[in-house]
Amino acid sequence: MDKNELDFFLIDGKYYGGDQNWHTHKMMKLGGCSAVCACETCIWLAKTKPSLAGLYPYDTKYISKEDFLRFFETVFQFIHPGIGGLTSVEKFARMLHKYIDTTGVKARTRALGGNMPYAAAREFVRGAIDRGLPVMYLMLKHKDDAFADYEWHWFTLTGYEEVQGGMDVMFATWGKKHSFRLDQAWDTGKAWRGGMVVVED
Repeated sequence: MDKNELDFFLIDGKYYGGDQNWHTHKMMKLGGCSAVCACETCIWLAKTKPSLAGLYPYDTKYISKEDFLRFFETVFQFIHPGIGGLTSVEKFARMLHKYIDTTGVKARTRALGGNMPYAAAREFVRGAIDRGLPVMYLMLKHKDDAFADYEWHWFTLTGYEEVQGGMDVMFATWGKKHSFRLDQAWDTGKAWRGGMVVVED
């Protein structure tokens, strides 16, 4: 079975990505998951792709919690939810571009809406990870209670493993590494779907 996983960064040497709950600001704690997701992607790309180094203004050799929170505050000015949250991958991509434009970096975003078939989602994830690109994932409501913790939430996919009948994906959220079956997650059983976004050089 095929498997590929990014050697994702640790914050303060122990946290697998960031956590909106680290911040004391009420709105950033409540609605900061999309900005955290963007921060994680920008840090990873700045760390691993020289042409995208300008996406993160702090030290990429050691990602400190203090620097992450300062970066989170910057990115939140561009990427933040409105009433009802940030529920559109296209809107998220436009917001992220506004931040990217301030850095002078030349990069583009590519989105896949949640209404696309699972086969397209699988190839989107596999193609991105194989190119060293994390995937920013939005899950809205889901028919399966097993995904309740991840509803109405943005998080960062960092790897995949092909398994019998589907694909497992690994992802960062709340400073920890998680995983679930992509085929089961993608089939939300709801009319209102999320989707995925990548940043490419």
